[in-house]
Amino acid sequence: MNPSHDWVAQQVRNFQMYLDEMELKASHLIRDRDTKFGRPFDLLFNAIGVDVTTLPIRSPNLNAYAERFVQTLQVECLDHFVVFGRKHLDYLLSEFVDYYHHHRPHQGIGNRLILRQGGEVCSQGEIDCEEKLGGLLKHYYRKAVRTGC
Repeated sequence: MNPSHDWVAQQVRNFQMYLDEMELKASHLIRDRDTKFGRPFDLLFNAIGVDVTTLPIRSPNLNAYAERFVQTLQVECLDHFVVFGRKHLDYLLSEFVDYYHHHRPHQGIGNRLILRQGGEVCSQGEIDCEEKLGGLLKHYYRKAVRTGC
């Protein structure tokens, strides 16, 4: 299929109807420089109050971080579930994002957490496990001890 400008314009209108139906508001759109997206495409989004940003020329890695996160989300979470509707998907996504930011170590930043929680790292005490999503996501930590760390 080779999408035309008319087809793309119809998709913008369909997207706006979806936003209205779900009572959502889009404010930004980041797009590449594909020829099917042009000034008319941008104007359609501007008309519904969406600020369109076009990626710079020859910048293939700008979307790489977002695409890698989506792949991580799919492989580590969504591939393990049959999703039974929007509420279920929202629950899965919110649980995974919370785990991803607060408990999952990231090799790209020295196996640290993205959002480090306060407090001293303790080397004493019993190790406990917190499970999310039926045990798919596990976080091990040390229980606090009275005599301090």
